[in-house]
Order: sequence, then structure tokens, then C-alpha cells
Amino acid sequence: MPPHTSYRYARRDCLRAAVATLLAAGLAGCRLPTPLLRVGSNGWPGYLMLELAAQSGLYPAGQIRMVRFPSATLVMQGLASGVLEAACLTLDEVIAMRAEGVSLQVAAVLDISAGADVLLVQDTISELSQLAGKRIGVEQSAVGAVMLAAVLGKAQLLPSDVTVVPLLLDQHEKAFLAGKVDAIVTMEPFAHRLMAVGARLLFSSVAIPGRILDVLAVRSEVAAVQLDNLRRLLAGHFRVLAAFDQQERQTLAGLAALLGEQGKDVKSYFWGVDFPDRQANLGWFDGKPPRLQQAARELMTVMQGAGLVRAELALDDLLLPDALREGG
Repeated sequence: MPPHTSYRYARRDCLRAAVATLLAAGLAGCRLPTPLLRVGSNGWPGYLMLELAAQSGLYPAGQIRMVRFPSATLVMQGLASGVLEAACLTLDEVIAMRAEGVSLQVAAVLDISAGADVLLVQDTISELSQLAGKRIGVEQSAVGAVMLAAVLGKAQLLPSDVTVVPLLLDQHEKAFLAGKVDAIVTMEPFAHRLMAVGARLLFSSVAIPGRILDVLAVRSEVAAVQLDNLRRLLAGHFRVLAAFDQQERQTLAGLAALLGEQGKDVKSYFWGVDFPDRQANLGWFDGKPPRLQQAARELMTVMQGAGLVRAELALDDLLLPDALREGG
């Protein structure tokens, strides 16, 4: 008991107080801390709000760790192997992984591609029809396949009409500049850099609205124990989004450093990307069926048509709306 406790306490009361204190301490000691939440990202500008939140100290030490990989393919491998508990993925990548038996849930929509995913071509090509017989670089991920299928459909070409060159995301810029491909399906920041040196834009995700959604995916078996960390993670994401509106210059400086473009104006890197805030996110999880679940079903149909998914998947447990509740 504290030194200032009155001696008028009876011995019985003192013992009761001591036992209560010991029990409380014992119970507190039995509470296990929430395990570390490791979140994978491939450096896509739409995911950098989470990285900037971590860099800015918005997450408790030892609770959340952002892990940068050079490609979406490696992020997916990390998630499938259990090296990561959560990851920033496109919605079609989540569906593709679920088709492979990896149980994932979607906790939030991070951003929506509205022109940020593109097909760039060498200056000798001016029309999509000229892609016939050409080499097209693309990452062997679901988003790359969805974009390529859309490009070929628009060009009225079959996959056999072109030569697909598999490339990891961090190989895009070098391969295009070296002339190893005639066209490339890519994204920011590589798209911005390549267009600055003459690459021609022939197709973008503007033509397939709502098809490419970037989401926060979580391994289903850890979702419950990581719920507090997921709420903290998203709170940081939304806080950086708010700062983007209120303190644009300072926020862009932080994002430029994460992009490896310190001191440069990187605002254009975020062109073609819509960032839903918390309220807009709740809208994606609302409805019967929820809007996001319906988008996933429509996307799955497209993926089936493109041969990316063989059978229809059950998506009733896809969403994890509790992570959007404020708290943590």
C-alpha cells in the first residue's frame, strides 16, 4: 500500500487491498502484447501514405513495420509465405491469391487508379494496332495481366499476336530505355520518368474505371489479433491524406524522399490516383451487397474471361470492415 495510507485501516482491509493489487498486477502481466504487424508494399505512390505515416512516427514502436519490396510479385510471395501479415495489393491480386488458397480479407481501399496505370510505347509506335508482332514488357501479376488484356482487347489483338516479356517492376525503366521492349505496362514513378524522356502514352486505366483498386489485404488467420494494429495503421494513412490537403508542400517533400526524388516536385506522380478518405471507404463497405464486394465479383468475372481465375470463388468473407472503425 502507498506510504500515506491511513493507519485507521483494519488489518483485514489492508489484506484485501494487497490481494486486489497483486491480482490486478498479475492479470496485467498475463496480457500478451499485440504481435508485430508487418505490412508489405512495392513502392507504388498510392501506398506511400502508409510509409510516410510510419516514417513520421505515427505508429507505436514495435507494433507496425512497413516493408518495401521491389515488385508486387515479391510482396505477394511474402504474404503467401507468412513473412507478412498484411500488404498493399490491387483487388485483383487479392482475388488471384484467394484462388491459390491464400485466405485474405480486405480492410480498406487505399486508392483507385484513374489513369495511373499505363501502357507506354517507343516513339516508333503511334497506334495500338501497331503492337502486333511487338514485345510488350509486363509484370507477371494480376494487375499487369488485367491491363494487358484490356490493351489487347482495345487493339483487337490476341495474346498470340504479341510477345510478352515478363519483367519485375524495378526492371521496367531499364528495359524500356535499353530497347529490350517495344511497349511496357507500367505505373508511377516509372511512367513519369519514361514519359519525360520520350515514351508515348497509348492506354491507361482511365479506359477501365473502377477495375484497378489498391487495397489493404490481411491474412485472415491474423485479422482478429491484429485488429488494433490495423486500426492504427489506417488512422495513420488517413492522417497523412488529411495533411496532403492541409499541408501539401510539407507532405509532398516527405513523399518525394520516399520516391527517391528528394527536393523535386512529385505532385504529378499522384496524377490519376484517387484516395478515398475514411468516410468514402465506409461507402465501399456499405450496401447489400457491399459496393466493394460487388466490384470484386465483377472483377472476378473479367479475370475468368482472361483466364486469370479458373473457377468462381466465394467472396462472402472478403471484407473486414471492423478495421475502419476509429480506435487504437
